[in-house]
Amino acid sequence: METTGNGMGLLVFDAGQRLTAWNEAASALPALTGVLAPGLFRATLDPLLAGIPAMDRPLADGGLVRMLGPGASMTGTAGSRLFAAASHDLRQPLAALSLLMGALDGRIGDPAAREVMRAMGLAVDSMKTMVDGHLDLARLEAGLIDPDIGPHPVNGILTRLALEFAPRFEERRARFSVMPCSVMVETDPVLLERLLHALLSNALAHAGSIVGTEGGRSRVLLGCRRRGGMLSIGVWDTGRGLAPGPLSSLRQALEQPAADEGARVLGLGLTLARGLARRMGHRLTLESRAGSGTVFSVLVRRVPDSEEAAPLRPPPATPAPDISHTHVLIIEDDTLVREALQVLLGEWGCTVTGAESFDDAMTRIAPDGPPPELIIADLRLKGAANGIVAIRQIAKSLDRTVPGLILTGDTDPVRLKEARLSGYPLLHKPVSPLALRTALGNLLGRRTEREAT
Repeated sequence: METTGNGMGLLVFDAGQRLTAWNEAASALPALTGVLAPGLFRATLDPLLAGIPAMDRPLADGGLVRMLGPGASMTGTAGSRLFAAASHDLRQPLAALSLLMGALDGRIGDPAAREVMRAMGLAVDSMKTMVDGHLDLARLEAGLIDPDIGPHPVNGILTRLALEFAPRFEERRARFSVMPCSVMVETDPVLLERLLHALLSNALAHAGSIVGTEGGRSRVLLGCRRRGGMLSIGVWDTGRGLAPGPLSSLRQALEQPAADEGARVLGLGLTLARGLARRMGHRLTLESRAGSGTVFSVLVRRVPDSEEAAPLRPPPATPAPDISHTHVLIIEDDTLVREALQVLLGEWGCTVTGAESFDDAMTRIAPDGPPPELIIADLRLKGAANGIVAIRQIAKSLDRTVPGLILTGDTDPVRLKEARLSGYPLLHKPVSPLALRTALGNLLGRRTEREAT
């Protein structure tokens, strides 16, 4: 697992000053070795940290990120790299846990045990959302997010969010739909996707309390509407809606000028969405009516003459694809995640080869053995080659097309933009096993189509 560039430790505390997450560099500090555990109070750890350079960065929800080490006061580009690396580090054990739970799920037949497993999955999902939100808020409040505004299509963002959130809403037994849209808008696509991610995470957190309209299941919809020269991208739910008092409080919190004002009313996800919207010059709105549900929307300027696609109903849910008997090459430098992927794919009947870098992968591909039919690669790897380069070079060495998937815990906008421009599907750690299996099935399906043609 790659650590922050200067070996800096990071501890994340919630509004109650309880420890929620930390990176490998923090756990490696002699004073903290074997000590860190979720729920520890900051006051308990303070005596252990005496003499260690530290800096606290407050978060809008009342929590804080404590940076430990000589570079604790880093700002600017170096600080941005620090937060991106910290997010990467903190996601890795969550990713391994999610994958191992997916492998175990197939072995459990008892309904009560499966309910416990489902609850564990929801807890991991909540931890991921919290880690993402804390670190993104810290970057935002430190002035480390610099939007790159330009004309971009909306539909790619909607598609990626559909792939990520459909399994997560299904785990909460809620119906989730996404309506395609071909409009071009003036925005930073990475930050807009993160903003909509925060709105969907907010809806996901309340999915259990949303009133269902079909068979008792709640509904959440992600879609777009034209508003003159603007495009409104909204998250609708079929909930009970808000009474006038709470609705007025939420709207006032959305309009608060200071980053920390109204944060306790909005919560982590909405505070992040509000900050990102302002940073890009977009407007966040809220509409709700008691008994009719709620919609959070972001208004984005449309590119002139771009057309909106006719609303299409998403295809019906299909069973998880059969990917058994597939030879999969995994290139992942984090041992926990690599081994978890090997266990999960083995449960699905795949033949798996694991490697920690491009060079390692090349030594493990036997010249006279069966070549990999699919490659899963982390974006950051040991050595000079990243995951994109590794997939391309391996395919070139085999003189054949090999489908590839990028699986990353990175949040650095520059790296994510590079990954999305690569043409390879991108999934974020921790990924749900169902989302991973669906993505692999899609890749193998496209490969089979090409070979048949």
